[in-house]
Amino acid sequence: MDVSGHADPYFIAKIDDRISFTSTILSNTATPKWNDEKWIVRNIPLNAKLTVKIYDKDDSKILDNYIGGFEILDLINYYAPVKGHQIIDSFNRHHGFFHLSIQSMESSEETIHLPRYTFDGPCRYSRHDSFAVGRLTMLNADCIYSTWKIQSSTNDIWQSPLSLASQNALKLAHKVLYGRTLKYNENGQLNNANDLWKCIFSDRTTKRIKPCIYTYVVDDNTWRFSETDVQVFADFASKHALLANASEYVRYAGQFHPRPKYGWDNCDDEWELVFDNGYGTYAPDINLLINLKDLLLFNFPGLHIVTYEYDDPKLKESMAALKHATEKYKNSTTTIQQFVLTCPWTP
Repeated sequence: MDVSGHADPYFIAKIDDRISFTSTILSNTATPKWNDEKWIVRNIPLNAKLTVKIYDKDDSKILDNYIGGFEILDLINYYAPVKGHQIIDSFNRHHGFFHLSIQSMESSEETIHLPRYTFDGPCRYSRHDSFAVGRLTMLNADCIYSTWKIQSSTNDIWQSPLSLASQNALKLAHKVLYGRTLKYNENGQLNNANDLWKCIFSDRTTKRIKPCIYTYVVDDNTWRFSETDVQVFADFASKHALLANASEYVRYAGQFHPRPKYGWDNCDDEWELVFDNGYGTYAPDINLLINLKDLLLFNFPGLHIVTYEYDDPKLKESMAALKHATEKYKNSTTTIQQFVLTCPWTP
């Protein structure tokens, strides 16, 4: 793509306003190339329309600068223009060309049963670090509060309405706490369940899986979560409605935590994720946890998942064991960090 003038561009692609894809942000370039960006969508209608809009990221503004966009009306029989698609802004001005490739094929017997517009990878993740929230929550020695977003396919949907005033307040808080910025972000791709453990749930300092509780929501085609705690601000920052950006439509919500499959005395063996429906604003039925498990296995085959209803005694036992493991982890992490800080630095 060629953009007139230097920018920090990214693009958003949508198919029939039913499913969307947001690219990574590239810094200070007028000729961005997203060579690793792929988007696989199953069971697209024959008359589907693709809309692509390009933006210039600006951390100093509430809204990013709109560069321009274009539409493709025939995805199935797509033919790429030699010069690319013209990028036209709201005032019909030309801002360069956008090149992309589209491959289409008939739905197979394995995928034809899936719903329309099913996202099928690759699973991309983004992490947003907030130092301001980190200093308020004090969940780690680095004073960093991280929020994660993973693109994933979705299936069932249920609704929990919010008042307009609540929506506006939560959206503003979501923008402040979790908005994508040029700094303090990490982006990557998850190819399997092992990548999920290594890139998402392993502590960046100790390289160990951190025992903690996460609040999560699944809305549209994303899985969003952040660490939670009994502290007032940490609990507020990880609220379901805030994570969901006040969306009226979500699929699943609750809490989850990692644990060793064979107990906390065997942390070098296999791990699993324990999900519940411990909701706040949103109220999923317990039966939907089965669908949540299927959803996660569809995106991460081989991932070990356990589901409990929020008042299940087994969940309370797991949380008690997690609390004990968390205290041990905090003590050992402090020791490691003190050792790193006191060791002489060598070039």
